Amino acid sequence: MKIADAINTALLATAVVGIALTFWQVRRGARTRRVQFLKELYLMLTADPDTCSAYYQIEYGKFHYGVDFHESEIESKIDRLLAFADLVAELYLQSQISEKEMIFFQYRFLRIYQDQGIQEYLNFLSTFYEEVGVSKEPYHSFQKVAQSFESQRLSP
Repeated sequence: MKIADAINTALLATAVVGIALTFWQVRRGARTRRVQFLKELYLMLTADPDTCSAYYQIEYGKFHYGVDFHESEIESKIDRLLAFADLVAELYLQSQISEKEMIFFQYRFLRIYQDQGIQEYLNFLSTFYEEVGVSKEPYHSFQKVAQSFESQRLSP
């Protein structure tokens, strides 16, 4: 083996190690960004004052849908909560969030979806959507995912 061949082999080995380390670092960075993304999503649900206010109204059985709901302070908060849940559900349905990652949202989705007041509001919205010619179910992705969570809970 000539010295030039030895040097070329050493350089090639160094390049391969460098590429492997770069690949490892890129994967680690992607994982860190994903964790940060999921953390921000979860914080939106747990730290945003309007979203929290709406959720705790539901959680503690204080949310009631009725004639005084529309144009009230809580209406925009409930809409914000439902829109957020719909966004997370859509990300899940598009496989941007894994089933394992959705476990963090499952309890809250069920609590929201199973609330009588929320069901009454969703029914009102469905009727309203039909009247104005919107073919999509209100908060469709949220309802679909929440229903799947509910059926998982009920099946043996």
